[in-house]
Amino acid sequence: MWDEDCERVGSRAEDSPGLDIPGRADSLEQPGGAGELWCHVEELKITVASMRGEIDSLRRENAQLESRLDAVIASWTEYRTDIDTEESEAHRVLGERYANFVEQSLYGLARKAVASKLEGAQPVAVADLMRKLCGEIFGRAEVVEPRIRRALGVKAGDDLAKAVHKVVVQGSGIVAESNRMQNRGFWEFDHIPGSPVDSNRQRAWQRCDASALVQFVVAPAYTANRITYCRQWVYTESR
Repeated sequence: MWDEDCERVGSRAEDSPGLDIPGRADSLEQPGGAGELWCHVEELKITVASMRGEIDSLRRENAQLESRLDAVIASWTEYRTDIDTEESEAHRVLGERYANFVEQSLYGLARKAVASKLEGAQPVAVADLMRKLCGEIFGRAEVVEPRIRRALGVKAGDDLAKAVHKVVVQGSGIVAESNRMQNRGFWEFDHIPGSPVDSNRQRAWQRCDASALVQFVVAPAYTANRITYCRQWVYTESR
């Protein structure tokens, strides 16, 4: 058996003139000597070379499968509307932040300003003042604090001046964050007075009747890429 193996491997070795093993002819004739070791080494070389070829082939097949899988996933997700991109998620979060700002910070300031000048915070007066404030904050290229104070009837030394400054900082921050995005958002004031409330882009302000007709926009919608992330608040006519 050993003679046959050596004869077979030796034949392969002879076909490789570049391979020079000292004492090969003598060692092949001595069982258990260097010739036997040489036979095993040559067989291992052949086995390793074969395995490398198989590994390379598997790698190529794996690369092809990954490429096909990527193409399938890309075609599958292209038409899905339930997968948010990173930026659309950022717009959604900003829309929630804006809604919280309108319903709490801006509304609270408007109520205090109206209550300080009128007997109680009359709903229509508060809503109209919020309309003016939103126009100053979200409808202009730059938010100017003195203009906000004038709209509220507040002087720099008044008690409400600090609250005004806080609202200006919050509102400016929301606008700035929207402007920093690659596909920037927009504040939509467009509406048709006397039209029904469009539930896709509008909602009735607080206790207003949602089935009544639109009178004016209290706060604009926030939109980006033709998607409405926060609907308009509209004041409706009394029935």
